[in-house]
Amino acid sequence: MRKKHRDSQKRIYIPNVCYFLTTNTLQRYPYFMEPIFCEIFMENLKLCKELKGFELYGWFLGYDHIHLQIKSGECFSYSGIMHFLKRNFSHNINLIMGYIEGADNYPRLQFRGILKKYRTQFLQKYPHSHPFPQFRWQKSYHDHYIRDEHDFMIHLKYLEYQILKHNMSKDWKYTFLNPEYEDLLDDSY
Repeated sequence: MRKKHRDSQKRIYIPNVCYFLTTNTLQRYPYFMEPIFCEIFMENLKLCKELKGFELYGWFLGYDHIHLQIKSGECFSYSGIMHFLKRNFSHNINLIMGYIEGADNYPRLQFRGILKKYRTQFLQKYPHSHPFPQFRWQKSYHDHYIRDEHDFMIHLKYLEYQILKHNMSKDWKYTFLNPEYEDLLDDSY
């Protein structure tokens, strides 16, 4: 008899609806206090959105977690989106920190160039050693089905509140409220 993984969750996939998703770094390690990691996450989010074709209505990158408010496209479920984002980001960060040797997992020249730029910045900032353990996400993530427009707005307000909730600097830029990232957002629900 095959054992079921203890973290297995039954997920409900409803087409053409919005979900609010949350995942944490393993043991809530604050990797995203390092701006280079935040920038790499943003590049991965852009690439994931381009390749997976989902709509993004809001997001927040905290020191140790992320929130996304998305509607998946025709071809990929939100589980596929989270798998892509978590797997590729982890690989890229660990490559930059030197935990993975060899080629990156992107044959796309543009993304390879972006990773090389951030690897150079990381090595300039930490020439001899760095304080970060190998990057890992928690095994799963939390999902919430957005029931209606009111629920949609409640979760956007929750994203807006994250900076205050976590006592972060008012100029924290890794949020959907930053005009620098407005091209990532889709029209409202």
